Amino acid sequence: MNTHAISPDTSLGIASSVLFMYDCALTFEKEIDLFWHQPRRSWPFAFFIANRYIGLLSRIPFFWEKFFSNSSGLYSPVCSGLLTSGHVVVVILQNIGSLVMILRVYAFYKQDRRVAGVLIVIASIATGMCCTAVLFRQSPPTSEQIAAVQGTHAGCPDPMTLVEASRWAAAWGGQLLFDVLVFIFTFRKLMSTRLLGKQSFMALSLRDGALYFGVMTVVNVANIIMYLVMADPFERSMLSTPTNMLCAIMISRLMLNLRDLERKLTTGLPESWNPVHTSTTHDWSF
Repeated sequence: MNTHAISPDTSLGIASSVLFMYDCALTFEKEIDLFWHQPRRSWPFAFFIANRYIGLLSRIPFFWEKFFSNSSGLYSPVCSGLLTSGHVVVVILQNIGSLVMILRVYAFYKQDRRVAGVLIVIASIATGMCCTAVLFRQSPPTSEQIAAVQGTHAGCPDPMTLVEASRWAAAWGGQLLFDVLVFIFTFRKLMSTRLLGKQSFMALSLRDGALYFGVMTVVNVANIIMYLVMADPFERSMLSTPTNMLCAIMISRLMLNLRDLERKLTTGLPESWNPVHTSTTHDWSF
């Protein structure tokens, strides 16, 4: 009789998914107040809802993948479909996050097309590398280790060859480069607003953005290292789902904070609040 164990990859994936769902429940009242009760015909509203609910709905195939009673081998049609859908969700959520950040930086730099162009090029390269990793998957050679895991682990284990792991590391590296560039643009703008000696909507929202990119850079580096150094083919992608879920959480939080700040700016502020730009509300429809 086989006993099915839960792998570290599964444990981390489940924990991060539960954290994401908990955060959605925790901020649901804010979501209703700041998005659903506000005008909905805007790109920020569409991006927020897509990030939030694609992330939530994708947890259904994710949990099915992790607890599916698989008796047809690692590469059964069901497992192949579930694993592919998980990889596609990674690409979609990362692209949504990238678009949100491009819009932020574009607004902060007064619609400077050169800044937006640089970020779009880097984001497109990262997306291309992600699509390559998804489309050109390799089946690892059969081995005693893979046979043993298949018999003792629940769900659809996802062994990854060194070549495939290198592709995903490159894809996440592209995302890391994008994050670093946005962090640099954000930090530069934050420093310039602080030099003005004023507390502004822009300064506070830039601070939130800098915090987001600081956290995501650390997590992305850890994720890339895991792809490159882990010897166990079943654990090379163990930080992929946590990284993706953390990104979705922080994008949602960032957009909620921006909406909250914008409402304070437009509904009356205390005297200590001194906005730098009168066009901020127009530029920021988050």
